[in-house]
Amino acid sequence: MENKVSQVREHVLGQLESGKLKAGDKLPGAREVARQVKVSFAKAQQTLDLLVKDGILESFPRKGTFVQRGWAERILQQNISLFAPEACLPWVAEFRRQLAARLPDLRVATGFPKAVFEIRTTLQVQAERDAYLDLREVFDACYPDKTAFFTHPFKTFYMDGRLPGLPLIFSPRVMFFNPELLANAGCDLPRAGWTWDDFLECARRVRANAPTAGIINWSTESFVFMNVIFRAGGCLIVPDADDPVRIDHPATRRGVRLFRELRDAVGLGPGGACVEFPQPSFLEGKMAFNLASREDLLPRLEAAGMDNWGTAPLPLIEGGVDITAQATDLLCVRKSCVDMAAVAEMVKLLLSEEFQDYLGKVKYGIPIRKSSAMKSIDLEDPRDTLFLTESAKITAEYNVDSPELAGLVVEGIRQILESDVDIDASTSRLADAVRTFLSVRRNKARSARK
Repeated sequence: MENKVSQVREHVLGQLESGKLKAGDKLPGAREVARQVKVSFAKAQQTLDLLVKDGILESFPRKGTFVQRGWAERILQQNISLFAPEACLPWVAEFRRQLAARLPDLRVATGFPKAVFEIRTTLQVQAERDAYLDLREVFDACYPDKTAFFTHPFKTFYMDGRLPGLPLIFSPRVMFFNPELLANAGCDLPRAGWTWDDFLECARRVRANAPTAGIINWSTESFVFMNVIFRAGGCLIVPDADDPVRIDHPATRRGVRLFRELRDAVGLGPGGACVEFPQPSFLEGKMAFNLASREDLLPRLEAAGMDNWGTAPLPLIEGGVDITAQATDLLCVRKSCVDMAAVAEMVKLLLSEEFQDYLGKVKYGIPIRKSSAMKSIDLEDPRDTLFLTESAKITAEYNVDSPELAGLVVEGIRQILESDVDIDASTSRLADAVRTFLSVRRNKARSARK
């Protein structure tokens, strides 16, 4: 039988997440809550008291119990938060089912952006690494033999010997395309070895017959523009270098310049951005290109019954590097966690053959477990096998190790891409600001050690 306290907790938190209860609202008394949930008065009162202790509710003698302002910012031990809405994650229902069997006191939280257990993406984990537990020992204890897993996607998540995020799935980013729209525009279909100039020329031809939103999902989200910076040979930060900042390096500037030229080529202009999630135009056959990972599009293409699509490697940039930005979903556990047994059980669940096979079944990225990946990839469909061949080229070397640094860098580049400011001058200013930030932080660290 489900834990009675968990039943009451889910009842109250579910009403908060659905909007039935709002900040400042008065809750019914414990007897009424007990009647609604069909538990004893004692269990209802116990749960309400625990929610007061958690900072979700507040109680006043002779007045009653009320919803705390800022309740959604609380980090609860029993919550698991996700980086995207459930509608974008086709595995959540199965995860809930397996979670109920193995860790019934935990819940998937839809209204809390942070929790003790979190599923996060590449840049989020790198930027917030200091907030998370080192999962290395738990991973080693649960799975001492690593041969069952792909190891390359782990590379950039072993940070200073720690593992703050445990990869569940990964994917290279590739270029999805609509063959019919490209043929109508008189374009050759993308193929291995096609170039940035080939891509721009095709984008311009498509533009003659389609609205701007029908060309490509151009966006100033970091997981989009960093692909072009990486392929141009640029990067953001090289931690061990004498001067670690590379934002004003010629290769990085070239990537920024090319991505802004693409903005103009598709007719967006300053301030323009046509990012869509989950890409309805491409699913409807109305967008020519979509730069995306396997988990971004494949589950939705299958659900929509849309088969008029192809995939190709990202276009090569002359003098650049043939790499692609790694997409990763990872388990993270905050340092405030008090139940390491639950951490181990969560690791076992998410990396289990049962759950990994389900991720593969719904084609959500490439499961980190090799056997599950091989069940998922259609080896007779070159559109799908491309994800395997491109996986050897993935990189996640953002090297932004705090939320403040990530915000400074990403927002700075976003402003450059969305405007017509001089790229050389603006990247110099941004790079100098990052150097100052790193210098101040380094000096503070030195002072703290004295």
